[in-house]
Amino acid sequence: MLIDPARRWHIARLMPRIGERAIKDLTKAEITVFQPRTSEVVMRLRRRVIRSAQLLPRTIFIGVRDEDHLATARGTQGLAEIVSRPEEEGGPEGNVTGLVLRPARLDPIALQRFADAVAEGEIVAAVGVAVGQSVLVLEGPFASFPAIVEAVLAGDKVKVGVSLFGRPVPLVLDLAKVAAR
Repeated sequence: MLIDPARRWHIARLMPRIGERAIKDLTKAEITVFQPRTSEVVMRLRRRVIRSAQLLPRTIFIGVRDEDHLATARGTQGLAEIVSRPEEEGGPEGNVTGLVLRPARLDPIALQRFADAVAEGEIVAAVGVAVGQSVLVLEGPFASFPAIVEAVLAGDKVKVGVSLFGRPVPLVLDLAKVAAR
């Protein structure tokens, strides 16, 4: 996602169960919304399924034009709060001074670096299988043979070493054809 540096960026927390509605309402009000997500590969019934999940549960980043736009965001149903920080109140001379909570602003350049890092980490990797892990071959001529994962390859493939007559024999198998032991 491209972070617009002309906007003022804030962190917002969503309410449970109605957060998706709040995101839709915010985008209708022309408020830019960035919700970092992550993906992982899960094997279900020997099928590869990519599951997407929120990286920061119930947390979004919003980009507004000005204070009025921020007030519109605050009034959105489903938005629990805009993260604030204490700041010294600077009022007219003679007033009692103290701390007030003001919405915390984010640096758009740092937020862009964060968005780029999230997008780079979005590359889906195999879950449940790691190099050096002991697995069991599920299908093919080596079904029920134990093996050691030597490499995780692109295209949902793994290179395993199956022990035959005391020596490892390298095989390249589909990820769905092995199971963790």
